[in-house]
Amino acid sequence: MTLSIIIPAYNEAPRLPQTLAAIAGFFAHAHPALTLHEVIVADDGSRDETVALANSWSGDLPIRVVTLPENRGKGAAVRKGMLAADGDLLLMYDADGATPIREVIRLYEAMQAQHADIAIGSRVDSSTDVSMQIHRRLIGRIYHMLCAGLHPGIRDAACGCKLFTREAAKKIFPLQTIDRFAFDVEILSLAIGQGMTIAEIPVQWSAVEKSKVRIVRDGVQMFWSVIVLYWRRWFSR
Repeated sequence: MTLSIIIPAYNEAPRLPQTLAAIAGFFAHAHPALTLHEVIVADDGSRDETVALANSWSGDLPIRVVTLPENRGKGAAVRKGMLAADGDLLLMYDADGATPIREVIRLYEAMQAQHADIAIGSRVDSSTDVSMQIHRRLIGRIYHMLCAGLHPGIRDAACGCKLFTREAAKKIFPLQTIDRFAFDVEILSLAIGQGMTIAEIPVQWSAVEKSKVRIVRDGVQMFWSVIVLYWRRWFSR
């Protein structure tokens, strides 16, 4: 199976090199069932050296950059990268590498075992090695309770490590409308609405300094995005 890794990036020059190095190191001794086909850096209108830095890795990785002309949000960048990818499996992977890249193997194995269309990482299971600030954990729990009706059975919609079959990604992402935070909730809700199977497994995860999430600003935006999703579901019925 060939793997495309999609990395949404906005002003990620300080953090991207370590993540790309980890990917290159891991796939130098890859799992026999997965072949790294491409790494797509989906640049979200960065104003720093993100694009040049990503291109500088072309000798070490099968890397390419797709670019949004202006900052539109993580969801828009992920959609751009997913629609450009052509591997058998498509991995959404955060630029900070908070989830170790080796966890893609566990996602793949869960996908195979459960005959799933999507496999997602979860940070909420107490058996996982998760390092997270208390306030972020609390906000995450509140956010989960707010969104639970949109993706029944999913415990952590927001983890930035999600694996899709190419067929699932090409059906879901053209329908995605949310460009910023809360897009995760929308894509999982769309998948469930189309009868897709989602496997969720605990993964290792560590908070990385200089998070792009701003609690007040992004919290308000996420809240209203979720309300809109509930409204659409109610209206469609």
